[in-house]
Amino acid sequence: KIIGSEVRNLAKRRNVIANFKQTILTIDIMSEARLNSFLGVDFGSSLESAKEKLLSREGCTLNEENSSNDTLICNGLTFAGRQTSFVILYFINDKFCKSVIYITPKLEAYTIQTYKEIQNELNTKYFTAKDFEFYDEPYEKNDGYTETGISLGKVTFESYWSFKDANGGKDDFISLKISDDLSICLVYEDGDLTDEMVNDIM
Repeated sequence: KIIGSEVRNLAKRRNVIANFKQTILTIDIMSEARLNSFLGVDFGSSLESAKEKLLSREGCTLNEENSSNDTLICNGLTFAGRQTSFVILYFINDKFCKSVIYITPKLEAYTIQTYKEIQNELNTKYFTAKDFEFYDEPYEKNDGYTETGISLGKVTFESYWSFKDANGGKDDFISLKISDDLSICLVYEDGDLTDEMVNDIM
């Protein structure tokens, strides 16, 4: 269910990033930072190569039932010192293009705190992201019902880091958001390869 939802929302999320792109680029991301890989797996790597590298990590197991020729689903991985619920790697024409990490806080009350912690860690590692908080009526910031608003799709927490492609292609991205099930969703994507996947889906 989550994989299907992720694929269906892929084009929409790319449009969101595109809409925010100009704003993001005005925030001093003119650093030399590059996004070339995820957990040691280079973008463009084959599925078999990625599988071999991930399974060499302590605790990692492959969800063979739900994995496919263009998707790897891994359980037991640790990311940034946190246990993940699961990790999905997407491939287009046997080239690794995108990863999605799901982290579920132990308590819903820690969801925003965990989001902010990961955001700060990425800001420190790379550069300050452009972050967005949106509140639809009747929800307001600090009203005490933020988690409920998120679960109903009325409150949004998202952050984006944009990286210039080393080869002059489309920008690569990291995005961070709180999902409506109150899990933390972190995405690493190669701009050119993810566009190739979106075009293939559409």
